[in-house]
Amino acid sequence: MKEKIKSLSQEKFIHYILIIIATCIASIPLINLRIYGTDDGYVHILRLIGTDKIFQEGIFPPLICSSFCRGFGYAINLFYPPIVTYGPLLFKIFCTHFYDCLKIYAFFTILISGFTMYNFIYETTKKRQIAIIVAVIYIFIPYRLETIYNRFAIGEFSAYMFLPVLFQGLYNLLHGDGKKHYYIAIAGIGLMLSHTITTEYSAIFALIYVLLNLSKVLNKEKIKKIGINLLFILLICAFFLVPMFEHNLAGGYTIFSSEMMGSTPEDVQAGTIRFIQLFADIEENGVSFKLGIPLIVLSLLGIFTYRKMKRDYKGEYLSFLFIAVVSLIMTTYLFPWEYMPSVLTVLQYSWRLLTFFEFALAILAGLNLYTFIEIISKDKENIKNVACIASVIVIIITMAKIDYSYHYEDAKSLSDADYEESVLSQETLSHFSINRDYLPINASNLQSTYLADREDKVYVLKRRCYYFK
Repeated sequence: MKEKIKSLSQEKFIHYILIIIATCIASIPLINLRIYGTDDGYVHILRLIGTDKIFQEGIFPPLICSSFCRGFGYAINLFYPPIVTYGPLLFKIFCTHFYDCLKIYAFFTILISGFTMYNFIYETTKKRQIAIIVAVIYIFIPYRLETIYNRFAIGEFSAYMFLPVLFQGLYNLLHGDGKKHYYIAIAGIGLMLSHTITTEYSAIFALIYVLLNLSKVLNKEKIKKIGINLLFILLICAFFLVPMFEHNLAGGYTIFSSEMMGSTPEDVQAGTIRFIQLFADIEENGVSFKLGIPLIVLSLLGIFTYRKMKRDYKGEYLSFLFIAVVSLIMTTYLFPWEYMPSVLTVLQYSWRLLTFFEFALAILAGLNLYTFIEIISKDKENIKNVACIASVIVIIITMAKIDYSYHYEDAKSLSDADYEESVLSQETLSHFSINRDYLPINASNLQSTYLADREDKVYVLKRRCYYFK
């Protein structure tokens, strides 16, 4: 028994080393990545600088940076979840530059997501060999690399850490001993404080997963635990959600305007992708959706391996196959976005749902490959062990994008160091230097001269007189 436990511990240790190696290889492009040149990178550099300024002024929580937008102030942490600001700022203890903090943070999101996926798959299959295969595939899934190296959409790629935790909590509650049901709350809090759009759709796909396992959830105790987790998520996240909703009710902000944000049902319908874009490098808005040959081959392998797959895995396989199909259809013109309520179209671009498609696809591909290995090994454990490790190495070699093709915006020609220095050298920052999504609608209008002409002082917009007898 002791030898068996020791063997399992050694296997887990080796697998964790493989996850670290895979993460390091997937992160190589971070070394030369120019964050300022990506789609959203400059905004997150500004958010770190602004948050740091607020902290230096002794203000907490750091919601509004008063020096941004010509002294009008900018709500850098009021509408955008705070983990993606507070998290990178932790590394300022060791780093001189804010852009380096973002790079280190990006590295850890990849690493942590590898560990969380590994733990999730081991929970569901009780096979570490499947877990390491899926974890490595998950580290290299193409759309995640696109969100980092092309878009630097920090909220989206942060969410990859918490998706496996969410489904591990659900699986443990529905199929396991229920002792890890609190993972649902951990994941919900992490998602809510990382990216609100991903949180919304995570809730939808989690609901789909529950409905697919409805016979397992029709239990008073399980329903109670789900309710407790949801309540806990709302209570912990109240410090972020309450001020955001208060500002939504109190005034008109650009972020809440579907027309100004390009998130009307018609906008989302117009921005859907074609299936061919999953196979050919045909970009949309400068974003590539190509899956790559390794992921396509591993996915198609299921046509031949499903019948031979162990019954223990088939239930989860079918659940994630359904999630993969639904999320894929939702990225294309086949889904009727133009008839959807605006609460669902806040995602702006339907291709953001590739996060869930490729999350599910990583699980399917890993199960396909492991089943194929079992078939060719013919119950010989040594052959299976060697084949699994060899497969992981092949996945790393074929899916790694060490020479990633960056798609920098032509107008953003400064280096990260020069851009950061230019921001730090300014006493106030022009509203033209930021994305303006978190400004009041009237102030964010490019035709308005209000922010350009205003002086840095308090303006009284309405005077009320009260008489007391």
